[in-house]
Amino acid sequence: MTVLLRIGQFGAFSVARGDGTPISLGAKHQALLALLCMAESGVRTRAFLEQTLWSLAQPEQAKASLRTALSTLRRHLGPAIAKVINANRERVTLDLSRISFEDCTRDAEFMEGFELPYEANFARWLQQTRIEIGRSSARSGYPAQQDRRTRAEALLPLIAVLPFVQLAPGEDTSPLGSLISEELSRSLARSQAFTVTSYLASRQFDLNRVRPSEVSAVAGVKYLVSGSVRANGQLIAAEIELHDAEREQVIWSRHFEGPLPDLMSGRSEALREATRQIGQTLVGEAVRVAAFKPLPSPEGHVLLMAAISMMQEMTPDRFGRAREILKVLQDRDPKHPVVLTWLGFWHVLRVQKGFSSDRRIDAGLAEKYAASALETDPCFSLAHTLKGAIASHLLFDFDQALNSYDLALKDNPNEALAILLKGATWAYQGRPIEAVALTDAARRLTPLGPQKYYFDSVSASANLSAHNYDRAIELAERSLQANAAYPASLRTKAIALQLSGRPGEARKAVQNLMAASPQFNLTKYHREYPGAASREGNEWADALKQAGVPA
Repeated sequence: MTVLLRIGQFGAFSVARGDGTPISLGAKHQALLALLCMAESGVRTRAFLEQTLWSLAQPEQAKASLRTALSTLRRHLGPAIAKVINANRERVTLDLSRISFEDCTRDAEFMEGFELPYEANFARWLQQTRIEIGRSSARSGYPAQQDRRTRAEALLPLIAVLPFVQLAPGEDTSPLGSLISEELSRSLARSQAFTVTSYLASRQFDLNRVRPSEVSAVAGVKYLVSGSVRANGQLIAAEIELHDAEREQVIWSRHFEGPLPDLMSGRSEALREATRQIGQTLVGEAVRVAAFKPLPSPEGHVLLMAAISMMQEMTPDRFGRAREILKVLQDRDPKHPVVLTWLGFWHVLRVQKGFSSDRRIDAGLAEKYAASALETDPCFSLAHTLKGAIASHLLFDFDQALNSYDLALKDNPNEALAILLKGATWAYQGRPIEAVALTDAARRLTPLGPQKYYFDSVSASANLSAHNYDRAIELAERSLQANAAYPASLRTKAIALQLSGRPGEARKAVQNLMAASPQFNLTKYHREYPGAASREGNEWADALKQAGVPA
């Protein structure tokens, strides 16, 4: 297809005809083109463009200004090129297939030196876009246009938190609605369930002016979170809704209450619980879809969430189904780092759950997947976390494990799984205080719902190493409530019960452990459990023996 327009977005913003002849445009027209260029499929709603480029104007004046700007831009481009821009009553579309984006050098900034005086919304969009391009380019090494395609193909679904409405009368200028939206965005961003659109970008949308499907088309999001908040003294009450933006359906709605000081200090238990329930809702929906549709038909992120959920189960056929789903995703995109990483974790969990027939083969395959993921994205935090898990849990190379976890946390300081497993490694190395602190911190980062049992289990083991037996029992039981047959939790519970002087209960825990893992014995414990080599390892083995584990 013939290229009609050439656009340079890095360094000084430039526009030229297909033959290279420059086109001189004013700042507002350049900004309009930039917004359309960076939109998924080149589509922006009129409401978004009006709010971003004419934020100080009254609504009717902004609409008229956009109409004038489009007409003037088409005139500057000329009749042959103007057809790359199409507009209807709701949205404006730029035909990206007829545009060539000039290559950029590594150190060139997006729209370098560009300013649009008095338009704060555009300035915020420009700043956030530069940050996201810089972060993504550093991680992937891809040029900007390639990187945008990479983001569009990401498996984790995009979710946006819209500004909350404050219901208290007479307090239109109160920041409480913005504050709760920003805090919920941060809380969701720590989850492994989805990717969260920057609140600086999503705050420009108002569901009273645009429909959820329009936000989805403009921002590329699958899900929206909206709500209202009311303050009553030192308490806040929030109504929170989760929307399927594409289908324009509310799929989850809950009421939450909590202390205002906790929200102000970033420690709101209500928002953590909302995050957990949102994650569980999306994962439950994914498992339902994957279970009742042929594998190739659901969207990639639905399959991924379903696979992650099934990987946590102790039923061999369901666990095996998770690998089948991941292989379908790998067939679609053989080099996708997220898919490769979770395939590696599948082999690690296969050993931990006692399903592996050859520990060395699973360790080798997990290493292969980790290496492939890091070849595609050398900075990917979850892939470095996988390398650490292989080193600590399968190979007992704790120094290598700590190095991998540090690399993961350098890329993403909130990588909950890296924090958790680094804590476990400190426990194996006789540093229980650090182990408890890190595993507690990881649990506060609200991981993806189906993995919560695993976080509780590892945290229970860290508390066992610190001789916090009651806490270890509490966390092990919490883990077992979600996954009653998980061997690590049963083992930790049995040891903690025996060492705290409750031998009868310890024997019962061992009976459950042997039912879940009939092949488990003390020889296997010494050979396969990383904690067996710790200072307390022999004491724990003796506790298991007294509680009934065979030699």
